[in-house]
Amino acid sequence: MQLTLSTENPDLPKHKCLALGIFADEKPPRGICGLIDWRLNGMISSEIKQGRISGEFKEKIVIPFPHRIGAEMLLLFGLGNSHDVNYDKIYNAAYLIAETIEGMSLHSFAFDIYGEDRSNLVTSNIVEAMVTGIFDFLSADIEKIANMTACIVTSPSHLQEVSTGIQQFKNNVNDKGSVDVGALENSFA
Repeated sequence: MQLTLSTENPDLPKHKCLALGIFADEKPPRGICGLIDWRLNGMISSEIKQGRISGEFKEKIVIPFPHRIGAEMLLLFGLGNSHDVNYDKIYNAAYLIAETIEGMSLHSFAFDIYGEDRSNLVTSNIVEAMVTGIFDFLSADIEKIANMTACIVTSPSHLQEVSTGIQQFKNNVNDKGSVDVGALENSFA
């Protein structure tokens, strides 16, 4: 798996799929999902208001070809209530997102850091949980892990915390070199 990083505005880069976390108790959505909602003229908020998006844990909503952003499709993943979020739930969400991405026959996706700046969780530990969840799903099949590219979408102010989370993953998970973070080395200098 190639792991990359983007600190550009999340609506600009060209991604095959942008997987965003959405909390059930954040109406309208906040964080990167809130920015994307704004770029889509409140489309996500409107769907929430009409009851078509709930944000309940494990809910998956695919929005193909959203106008005004660079991604070809959005995958909204329900995270439940923000006060119930923990590292295990984030790990499970990342695992299920990787499963969903693979089930859609995609080989690349971008994701935001679930709960970043909106929970009491430490950003580096969130990153470690997410990368571990993605890795654990993909590592069951050597071909899946070899062909996947995942991009972490964050702000420049969180680079050090993201770096620490990736280093924690590399220290705590025996990935046998299957997660290539070489492209990130210049980002953390």
